[in-house]
Amino acid sequence: MALAVAVYSLSASAASNTTECLPSCANQYRSLSGIVFSCLTTILLCIWVALHLNVPEPVDTRGLGYLARFKIWIRSFFRCIVAPVFVTLVFPEWVLGIAVRQFIAASRVAKKIDATRQQGFFIIMGGFHLFKQSQGSLKNQIETRKENAEESNLSVRTSSVEVGDGRGSCAPGTKPSNPFEEEFGDPIHPLDEFDVCRLLQTDKLRLPNTADLEDRCKSDGLAKFLVIVQTLWFITQCIARKVSKLPLTELEVITLGYTLLTVAMYISWWDKPYRVTFPVRVYETLPERTREQERLKQRMEEAGFWRMAFQYAMGAQGENIDLRSVKRVPMFHPGYKKVQWNVSDFGGILTTVFVGTLFGAVHFLAWSSPFPSDHMQFLWRFATIVMSVVPPAAVVVAVFSLLVDRLSEVLGVLIADSLFLLPPLYFVGRGITIVLALVTLAALPLEAYRDVAWSDFFPHI
Repeated sequence: MALAVAVYSLSASAASNTTECLPSCANQYRSLSGIVFSCLTTILLCIWVALHLNVPEPVDTRGLGYLARFKIWIRSFFRCIVAPVFVTLVFPEWVLGIAVRQFIAASRVAKKIDATRQQGFFIIMGGFHLFKQSQGSLKNQIETRKENAEESNLSVRTSSVEVGDGRGSCAPGTKPSNPFEEEFGDPIHPLDEFDVCRLLQTDKLRLPNTADLEDRCKSDGLAKFLVIVQTLWFITQCIARKVSKLPLTELEVITLGYTLLTVAMYISWWDKPYRVTFPVRVYETLPERTREQERLKQRMEEAGFWRMAFQYAMGAQGENIDLRSVKRVPMFHPGYKKVQWNVSDFGGILTTVFVGTLFGAVHFLAWSSPFPSDHMQFLWRFATIVMSVVPPAAVVVAVFSLLVDRLSEVLGVLIADSLFLLPPLYFVGRGITIVLALVTLAALPLEAYRDVAWSDFFPHI
């Protein structure tokens, strides 16, 4: 009996000691849910801040019921938020290429009209939209002017309305039924850079200044600060784990690659107005199409499904889109590109290739990480090599095909056609890494759960 009591007391003492040690030991480890939540939060926040979309289609919701407004809001939510975020999540390299192309187009337009790059971005993103004034309002305008002229014995001269900044002063001097509401009109189509430049040259349009553009932006300094802090903290954790010789999970490696791409997007869109939801209204008769606009219209009419799909895959869909024929600027419209290639175009391509290669090279951080099986480790290494090699290989093949084309046109075309095999191969590698990152979460080693001992990085007694 005494032996039993002694054993019970010793076991109770050991259990109490273990319970006291659990909190200190538990603080040295992290949970699976914490790892997943940190990675997903970092990816989504980086994408949300980096995405600088074009101006959506203007819609007048005045006079509509709650159900009609809700339907419009749902459609706008999926078109302007869900779809762009999903595309960036699946094809971040492609979105980066679009951002670089927009940067080049905005710089070219700004240089052409002696404006800032921010104003150039505002032009190519659909910042100006052509509206049609209703006939009733135009009739009221003319009658009002005649009445005022008769009262003041002034001669009446009806002329075309000069467009200013798209606000009430530039719209026709109508006499609305409600003095507190401004005439909206019917939206027709966005204005491309050719129409905007010609209206500027004839002093029928005024570019918004920096203060006006900043007022239209929906950027939030606090939100950007929190995203930057979260991103820096995540990168710091990854560096600290490698220094402490602790393994990174495959999901953390992919997240680190996303942060690099989104940072590159944010730099490319640095001067682009952020989430402008309504354009400047323009009420003016446009001049005849230019030669470039006629070419765009013809290419858009002749382009079939496969040609447009190929242009979108290459990020060059701006060559086949006539903005006078659409209701809104596509969310990833890269802007108009000249037929002749210049140094800036090659610079944009090389930037995209370099960042895409860097994104693939980040996956080498998990080269020696413990995998549940040798087959999974082999697939991860294969996908990493493919993602790192395909972007520069595409440039090499393209240059080689141009050189061979001078000697043999048939051989050059065959080599150029081989470029179609590289994008599918690249996305196969992307798919393999994503699937493995999710599958391996169910069998992570114990060291992957161990947290960084931050006290080891700071001098202490």
